[in-house]
This record gives sequence, C-alpha cells and structure tokens, in this order.
Amino acid sequence: MALAFMLVATAAAAAAAAARVAVLQAQLRALQEQAVTDPLTGAFNRRQLDESLAAAVERRRRTGERASMLLLDIDRFKDVNDAFGHAEGDRVLKALVALMRQRFRKLDRLFRFGGEEFVLLLPGTKFGDAFAVAEELRALVLDAQLLPDWHVSISVGVAELAIEQSPSAWLGDADAALYRAKRAGRNRVAGRLGGSREPSASVVAVPVRIS
Repeated sequence: MALAFMLVATAAAAAAAAARVAVLQAQLRALQEQAVTDPLTGAFNRRQLDESLAAAVERRRRTGERASMLLLDIDRFKDVNDAFGHAEGDRVLKALVALMRQRFRKLDRLFRFGGEEFVLLLPGTKFGDAFAVAEELRALVLDAQLLPDWHVSISVGVAELAIEQSPSAWLGDADAALYRAKRAGRNRVAGRLGGSREPSASVVAVPVRIS
C-alpha cells in the first residue's frame, strides 16, 4: 500500500515537473520571438533585418547565391491615420502583413523596416523574378480593399544583390528604386539591378482604379 502511494506520488511529481518545464519552454519561445519580431505586425524587426542582409551578402560572396530585396511602402499612410485614426492605421499594417504572407515561400522573410515600410527578402531570387513578385504584391494589396471607400496601395522598390555589395548599398539601391516609384505617382514598382547607377527596369505605370 505504501509502495503504491509512493509510486502515485512520484508519478504526480514527475507530471507536475514536466508541466513546469513545458510552461518554461513556452515562455522562453515567447521571449525569443519578442526579441526578433515587431510586436504590432509579427514581422521580423530591424535587428533581424541587419543580420539577414549580412548573411545574404556573405552567401553571395562565398557561393554566388543570388538574392533580391523588395522595399515596400504604404502610399499616403499619414492620410490614412488622419482620416481613420491610428488604431485603424495599425489594423491596416497588420492586415497588410497577413496579406503578403499569402504569397511567401517558406524561405522568404518579411521585416518591418520602420513605420509603414517593410522589407521582403527573397533568397535565391534574381531581379526579374523579384520584380514579378513585387508587381503581384502591388496588385494584391490594391484588390484587397483594406479600408472601405479608400484605395490602399503600395509602392515597391526592387534591388538584386550585386557581388561584393554591402548591405547598406543594397538597401540604398532598393530605397532609390522606391523613391522613383513614389515620384512616378505611387502605386508603382521600380527596380535597380546589381548596384548599377542607371535604372535597370522602367517604372511600371499602373493607374489606380476609382469605383
């Protein structure tokens, strides 16, 4: 009888210990996730972006693996916040991330660059394919109608990583392409290939549909 009681008590203690370990592991995973993700949208944060760009540059240098970057910006996002409030603006940011994740491959990574800007890193992707992804995302966002009676759109800058290019120069190419897309009228995709000073792809002019 005593032995049976001891066995039951031991089993109960083991189960309780296992439960505590499971809780601690879940808490650790949550802390690790918080350290690398943006708390609002769930996209990876700027620190993870810096590390991922550096890793892509190193792979390009060592193995020649290609990679491309999309720098996305919500057009006139300040107007969205002014018209609908910041809570609704936050909802648009979260909805945008959820929408873009529908297009992701498992190896693609999305980062919140700041405010309403995001970076989508496409490993193993050449410029032409990345440009096609950007155009698909642009159309997807416009068709989604993330706000009633408001055409939420994005502009996208596309840049492929050149050999021996630094992370900051690569990001600078994407930013320059995004600026061209914005200057051309927004709701556009523009691109720059391989660190070239000249545009490698013309701005894609896409008129916004007004219903």
